[in-house]
Amino acid sequence: MSVRRQAMDAGAVSIRMKDAQTRLDSAELQMSGQSPHEWKHAAEIAVSAGIAASDAVCGHVLGYKASAESHRDAVTALRHASDSSVSPHLEVLIAAKSTQSYGDRLPTKADAERLVLHARRLVDAAVTILRS
Repeated sequence: MSVRRQAMDAGAVSIRMKDAQTRLDSAELQMSGQSPHEWKHAAEIAVSAGIAASDAVCGHVLGYKASAESHRDAVTALRHASDSSVSPHLEVLIAAKSTQSYGDRLPTKADAERLVLHARRLVDAAVTILRS
């Protein structure tokens, strides 16, 4: 089965990178709240920030992002576009996506912080890669 790809030019890469940074800023702001609902929102936004950062890296390095329903293709593409330290962050975020986006359980603050940290590391790596 072939991977569905969406071509990305420099403008698209820039938009996805800005999306990643803006979403991460929002997630970090939500973490300052005291409500588990705010932490759930932070975790959900962190997942979205990580996916956007991954798209930016893949677009910058490979010229495309994976555009399949399954995010496994995005992890594979990110592995090709970066060193081995980057894709594990996306794997953690994607593993949490369904629970955070569609689940009916609230995360602990520590669980939400962990996801925001993975998003931060992925966004920081993306910034470095896009500068090279």
